This record gives sequence, structure tokens and C-alpha cells, in this order.
Amino acid sequence: MNNTKACIFDAYGTLFDVNAACRELSLDVGDKWQDLANLWRLRQVEYTWLRNSMNEYVDFWEITGNALDYAMEVLNLKNKKLRDELLELYLKLEAYPEVKEVLEKLRDKKYKTGILSNGSMQMLDSAVKNANIENLLDAVISVEECKIYKPSSEVYDLVEKKTNIQKDKVAFFSSNAWDMHAAANYGFKTIWVNRFEGILEKLPGKPSAIVKSLNNIDEIL
Repeated sequence: MNNTKACIFDAYGTLFDVNAACRELSLDVGDKWQDLANLWRLRQVEYTWLRNSMNEYVDFWEITGNALDYAMEVLNLKNKKLRDELLELYLKLEAYPEVKEVLEKLRDKKYKTGILSNGSMQMLDSAVKNANIENLLDAVISVEECKIYKPSSEVYDLVEKKTNIQKDKVAFFSSNAWDMHAAANYGFKTIWVNRFEGILEKLPGKPSAIVKSLNNIDEIL
């Protein structure tokens, strides 16, 4: 992956643990916590695709609340206090353990670093501050800039607009296979962070590398 100038990361599932909120409140959610986490995340992503198709953009915070409401209704969890607590925790998702050290290594090696996410700026700013990585990122880019969600090419266009680095010099990291496929098809060099032991989708675009975590990614660049 010679000539890479920038390392850009998806946020949710890649840098930040999307299961953290439900896991932290697992005593309140009970044995349904993993089902709630999975369904919440699934609907959250699906609602972005559906809203793209309907040309009905709302920010990711509203989608996150809508997806949680749906998941709680499906699982018959009628608890407004729990809902509010889950959403509050979503603003403070834990970063995966290796994230800070990895970003430090990349900065030491003079790579530009950044986030490209469906998340709203409010959500991203909160997560970045909670992880104490503000000083390790050159850019935090939200789809609020173009008001359309991944996998639209307009989202991936934002990287060059914000960093002045051409797409063939960008390494893009995502734990979401669909995002990785789309970014590869767009022209980024992509690394699939396969944290959840998934399989490749039957979609255009292939990863330049597949890893289980962000540990030692500087060695493959």
C-alpha cells in the first residue's frame, strides 16, 4: 500500500464499540441485551439506506433513536428510563482498547488521520472526546456535510474535500463489510476490520487487507 497519505476510519464498530451501551446496562436489559444491541444496530444501518432511497434525510441521532424504539418494541421492553439511559450512553461509547495507541503510531509515521462516519457531529464529537483522541485526528467528517448516507459516493468524496488527499492515496478502515466494499469500489485502498468474524458480501469492491482488529495496522501500510 505504498503512497498512502491518509488513514481514514469508520467510527461505529471500527473505532467505537457499538455494543457498549447495551452491555453496560445489561442488568437492566437482562438476557435480552445482546438481542437488543444487534437489532438496534441492524435497524440503525438499514434506516440510513432506506432514507437514502426515499430522499428523506434526518441526522443520525434521530435515526439512532428511531432504531432503538423499534428494537425495544420488538423485544417488548417498555421502559422510557432505560431508553433514555441507552441513548445517553451511546454518546459515550467506549473506544476499542487498541485505538489510541494505533492512532499515535500513525501520527508518528506522518500519516494524516481522520474519521468518516454516518454519525452526526454531535455524536462524533462526544465519542472522540470520551476516548480522548481529539489530538490524534486531523479530520472528523460527518455525512451532515452532504446530507446523504454511506454508501453514496458523495460521502466518500468528502475525504478529498476535507483533506486535499486524492482517493488513491487513502487507506480506509471499516468493520462494516458493506462500507468496505463501497469504499473499495469508490477507489480507496480498504482494510476490513473483521471484528465480528463475518464473511465478505457479494458486492463490488474487494479489501486490500483483512484484519481482526486495528492492532499493528501500521505494518501493512
